[in-house]
Amino acid sequence: MKVYLVFQKPKFEKIKLMLQNKLISRLIKYFLIILIGFTGIGIWKWRSLPPEIPLFYSLPRSYDQLAKSIFILLLPALSIVFFCINFLLASLFYEKERLASIFLMITSIVISFLLFIAFLKIIFLIT
Repeated sequence: MKVYLVFQKPKFEKIKLMLQNKLISRLIKYFLIILIGFTGIGIWKWRSLPPEIPLFYSLPRSYDQLAKSIFILLLPALSIVFFCINFLLASLFYEKERLASIFLMITSIVISFLLFIAFLKIIFLIT
């Protein structure tokens, strides 16, 4: 009875392979630019934020829409979480399904951009 060992590529090798794609590396640069935007606007406007901000627009107009100003950091945090999850899934699928990996990365950039727009609207609405 023969035993066959199946070697899988280490996770970092899959990520290295995926980063060689020009489109994916460009999308990662866009994400970093969005993160710099979150950071820059947040630092610039942090002192002028009121103690409570309107964050939950899906709720009816009332006191329930308001949240403490620290909760504005949920938007960049969600952006990072979505990007990391999509990046890891894309790295898993990249060898077999390159198109799916690219779509996952594009989706993460679109979500990050929309969260950045929401962040900007809220910040500039109240300051």
